[in-house]
Amino acid sequence: MARLVGVDIGGTNTDMVLVDTDSGQLRTAKVPSTLQNQAIGLMNGLEALGVTADTVQLITHGTTVATNATIERKGARCGLIMTQGFRDVLELRRRDRPHTYGLLGSFSPLIEREFRLEVRERVGADGDLIEPLDEAGLLTAAATLRDKGCEVLVICFLHCYANAANERRARELAATVWPNKYIVVSSEVLPVLREFERTSTSVVAGYVQPLLDRYLGSLTERLGAAGYAEDLLVVQSNGGLVSAPLVGRFAANTILSGPAAGVTAAVSIAAASGLRDVVSCDMGGTSFDLCVIKDLVPSGTNQQLLDFGVPLCVPMIDVHAIGAGGGSVARIDASGILQIGPESAGSEPGPACFGLGGVRPTITDANLVLGYFGAGQVIGKSAGRQFDVNLARQAIERVVAAPLNLSAEQAAEAMLQVAGTTMGAFVRKKLLERGLDPRGFSLVAFGGAGPLHANRILRESGCKEALIPPFPGITSAMGCLLGPLRHDFIRAVNQEVDRLDVDALHQTLAAHAQEGVQLLDQEGVRSGESSVTHFAEMSYVGQTHTIAVELPPRAEITRESIRAAFDTAYIARYTQTVPGFKVFLANVKTSVASKPPVADMGAYHQPPAGSTVRHGAHSIYMNGALREAAVYDRQALPAGFTLSGPAMLLQPDATTLIEPGFTATVHESGSIFIREQS
Repeated sequence: MARLVGVDIGGTNTDMVLVDTDSGQLRTAKVPSTLQNQAIGLMNGLEALGVTADTVQLITHGTTVATNATIERKGARCGLIMTQGFRDVLELRRRDRPHTYGLLGSFSPLIEREFRLEVRERVGADGDLIEPLDEAGLLTAAATLRDKGCEVLVICFLHCYANAANERRARELAATVWPNKYIVVSSEVLPVLREFERTSTSVVAGYVQPLLDRYLGSLTERLGAAGYAEDLLVVQSNGGLVSAPLVGRFAANTILSGPAAGVTAAVSIAAASGLRDVVSCDMGGTSFDLCVIKDLVPSGTNQQLLDFGVPLCVPMIDVHAIGAGGGSVARIDASGILQIGPESAGSEPGPACFGLGGVRPTITDANLVLGYFGAGQVIGKSAGRQFDVNLARQAIERVVAAPLNLSAEQAAEAMLQVAGTTMGAFVRKKLLERGLDPRGFSLVAFGGAGPLHANRILRESGCKEALIPPFPGITSAMGCLLGPLRHDFIRAVNQEVDRLDVDALHQTLAAHAQEGVQLLDQEGVRSGESSVTHFAEMSYVGQTHTIAVELPPRAEITRESIRAAFDTAYIARYTQTVPGFKVFLANVKTSVASKPPVADMGAYHQPPAGSTVRHGAHSIYMNGALREAAVYDRQALPAGFTLSGPAMLLQPDATTLIEPGFTATVHESGSIFIREQS
């Protein structure tokens, strides 16, 4: 293997990284995203890297296609067939509402009621067949949904996690009348308890499957025409990779693809810098994505709300996002208060300073007016982008400065203060929710806008230091190369540990491992080059929520070892166990993974040796006054170099700002530590 390319397509920019494993060379590029066809932006990125597709041996890709389709309600038209009496599970949801203290709100299901039908069948919670499938009714329902114009058929029967026979038969029958391959059955997507969550996840999988197929098919065709002959790998929400031909089957697993890649990179960067407890802070053009990483293990979750009333329940990295990115739009609300986001100007038309028709002020416009980067740093100059400070100033004066009776500079600084406070409070909240002290955590600040705002986030969150990666603007693209090929499997058990059928559990885990190894074999992973890890979701009997428990190797799994693993995990979470209570095993999970394409990105980047030279000074507006900031070439700074703010560290993919009262030190890994002076 020689040339590897990682690609992260965001709402504003497409980030690219090239690693040549033979020569040790690393190249990066950042080009505007082409939202009408993201494949165009990827091809433009290859050109910016100075390579052609036929000279590349591997492309890994983080995508937002599935995420955007779900949030914007632009997925495929789906039909849903349910057990009789359960047609409205999607709308009944849980007992929640969009605004905790308000009675107003609306909910729109991904499948409207006219496209949800019922058939007679019934399986008990213990798996016993109570009523066989009404086969004629199933065929009639499938044909009706087909004739209504549905592209995807989703089948979700009650208690199919305990016995999937009726669902499997329903799929066989539906395939005789359905016009395409898009038939999704819930017992394959999420074979576990909780009818609403299982239905919602299955619907999401079907909702995005045709879009992903068409997008990846178009991209694969473009790459093939350009000479690329290898598999295209796609980042999953768990941080692992999956080959493009298998994405349709695991469509729901790609929903949080891009943010997961950033977390994977943050773990690697933290480890190379000697840190174990960090918060991954990815501030791009559209959002601010956060993940808590403890002992170099990212927080994980099995449920994420994609929108109100639309939960997704698959194993994934626990990434939380708010609308605070470089393109986030500023406005004055009805009460006269300055607000930032969540709406973003995106890449089209983009911030006002781009000169592409945008007239609303954004965080990028505020940074430009304050002098925090220069006109030569604009990404996409060849596509007509510019940094026009006059356009930025006009937008800020009209929307923010005039209503608040401020100068343009004061208004711009107020915009950054609001954004910094929002992000810092968000970091602090997510740490405290887990019972973690922010003072024991470092920030890994990346994304195109992250290094500009690291000081503010650090100050507002109470964390001890911030770490800026060597290439902060394309860190998520690097994460695309740092994740392994990985497949996760889950199965309901629903037994007390004291009465657990251990032999049946061993058979389930062995089947998971075998299927995972077979999938990796299809993706080119040789036998013996994969690892298998088993987990369980467990609780005390009567508890609603479970905790994740890592199980010992399969040969060592007994009732006693499972109980011991649960006690260890429960103490780690809650500091004590509950003596006398029985333990319940809800679900078992298996993760099968290969080695990552790149084990350590640091091997391809080392800071230069020797001394550096300051490249002059630049006037910036900060803390209510004009100041002279020292300007440095970030990539020329040697290990051990220390500087004090105010200073600007320039590089093609991002600008790092060091405020007064902060120092920056270059670590031997090439990352920069920012700390507040005592």
